[in-house]
Amino acid sequence: MNMINRTLKKGSICLIYILVILSFPSCVDEIKVGDAFLEKQPGVDIDKDFVFSKAEFARQFLWDNYSKLYSAWKYHMNGGQVDALTDCYHSFLQWDVLYRTYYNGTYNASVESNMGGDNRGRIGYGDDAYKVWSTVRACWIFIENVDGVPDMTENEKARLKAEAKIIIASRYYDAFVNLGGLPLIDRVYESTDKFEEARATAEETVNFMVGLLDEAIADSNLPWNIPATEIETWAGRLTKASASGLKCKILLFAASPLFNSMDPYTTESPQDAVNEHLVWYGSYKPEYWDKCIAACEQFFNLNSQNGNHYQLIQPTGSSEADYRKAFYTAYHNRGTSENLIEIHYYRTLYEWDNQVPGNTSHYGATAPTLDYMEMFANADGTAFDASAIYNTDNENDIDIFDKRDPRLYETLVVQKKDFMYQGKQVDICLNSKSSLFGSGAVANAFNWNANSIAAHGIGSYKWVLDYQKMGDDPVQWPYMRMAELHLIYAEALAEKGKFTEACYHINKVRERVGLGPIEKCNPTLNLLSDKDNLIKEILRERACEFGLEAIRLHDMTRRKCVSDFTKHLRGIKIYRKDAEAEEVDIDQVAKYPSFRYETYNITASPVRMWWTPGFWTNKWLMAAFPTNEINKGYGLLQNPGW
Repeated sequence: MNMINRTLKKGSICLIYILVILSFPSCVDEIKVGDAFLEKQPGVDIDKDFVFSKAEFARQFLWDNYSKLYSAWKYHMNGGQVDALTDCYHSFLQWDVLYRTYYNGTYNASVESNMGGDNRGRIGYGDDAYKVWSTVRACWIFIENVDGVPDMTENEKARLKAEAKIIIASRYYDAFVNLGGLPLIDRVYESTDKFEEARATAEETVNFMVGLLDEAIADSNLPWNIPATEIETWAGRLTKASASGLKCKILLFAASPLFNSMDPYTTESPQDAVNEHLVWYGSYKPEYWDKCIAACEQFFNLNSQNGNHYQLIQPTGSSEADYRKAFYTAYHNRGTSENLIEIHYYRTLYEWDNQVPGNTSHYGATAPTLDYMEMFANADGTAFDASAIYNTDNENDIDIFDKRDPRLYETLVVQKKDFMYQGKQVDICLNSKSSLFGSGAVANAFNWNANSIAAHGIGSYKWVLDYQKMGDDPVQWPYMRMAELHLIYAEALAEKGKFTEACYHINKVRERVGLGPIEKCNPTLNLLSDKDNLIKEILRERACEFGLEAIRLHDMTRRKCVSDFTKHLRGIKIYRKDAEAEEVDIDQVAKYPSFRYETYNITASPVRMWWTPGFWTNKWLMAAFPTNEINKGYGLLQNPGW
């Protein structure tokens, strides 16, 4: 059973927890895991010497830290998802942190002091909920002690240390994108040490993360990928490709305008973090885009040298169903060529934690917006625009949901012909008897709340209704996959004026779902010469590709997309033309009906204070450090505005 993850058979339980709850020999009491791993156990002294006395124990210690890698399912906002802070989703879940602190505008540094357990924000500097610092400490314990394990080869020791460094870098990244410069922990702090490290600059923090990853990439004992013969045992284990891809992800954020600008993102007080360059570089540094490009080139070169092991999942045909299956496989399946870093917590979407999207969406935690639906292109790759159809009688009976980007149907529930759920045509019309989410009957299997899941006339499919075809298959959290590598490279190339090359990598992602070349499908945008338009299209493509993968929020913050944070988000009301007089079951008519569409601004509670003119300030782009940490007086400077 010495494995970190494997493809799970029906009826099995998540292996990551088998690994970390394994018992010691019968003469020793069961060992604790997680933060209690090094506590003394009854009947025996469990200390570092004991843990690193056998390879089996040492491996278990590292595997436990794999379980603390970031997933928006595990590190949720008391049931809320970070995507509901974006323009793609809006939450009606009254007990989540979005509803209680962000939407009403009461979030502040004092709130962060009380973040923990089920009360969670975007990220936590404290360790109660997000386990950043305990994971970092545990990995340094491993790195500093694994050399003493007597029954482990030197090659394995080196490989495992490289994996630990990748874990540290990933946990730093999770905090960095929300907080900026962080204290740099490069060794074990013993229980007798007084932890009083001040924040490093943003640039120093980036260099620290990249340095750890470069060390992992350079280690010959760390494989580029997990061989096919070992995938069943080791799917999810970190590799050289994981380190190389994460390096690109970090450098994209580092190069973006939030920190990389001639001006700080806000001039609000306190400005200590600005003056000390903790939340920006002090100027615009174009070389950061060069670094990002170089990292992407390193990845693709190494991938080529290793037989191009990592590739986008490709469709097996050219039908809409083929494109949908390829996209679904890319974000859902374990151990594929798509995944650079995959996180395993769950066997199914409805197991282990009742705060996963599938269990909280029917309370309104991830209600999609019309603004998000409109981001998805037409099936031929041209831009979607229904502005001339909205709020009219739709005399030409145009179906706005037909012939669209196949990713739309894998991400959202829309009123589309042949969009089936539980063997029936999906019906979300407000004047239809068979409506799943409207004024008629609700879906029996989920007891959907009509005023939440599709409050905006659109429902959630990805991670929510797509569970039906998942069955008992294990799922994975796609922390990073190949589609993101292509779009990272495209954005960096666009910033350096290499528009043709940028479009090539965008089109690699679009081709997977049958969309035409982006530059040809949008001739009026002049994407081969207009950098601003090209960047906007890349961000839109990322939103369509990575729905509910906790990417959109960081795209909006790093690009300082203030207009997207402050615009009043919209919903849509769908009415069947053949049911104006009375409710009619959609399955009782011979011909699929026509519709009219009414759009509206979301006004039901809770509206976001960000939508109130004059309320928004750019302090919201970054999270606050908790007041109780600031007040300890060891030099932890607060982010501006908080």
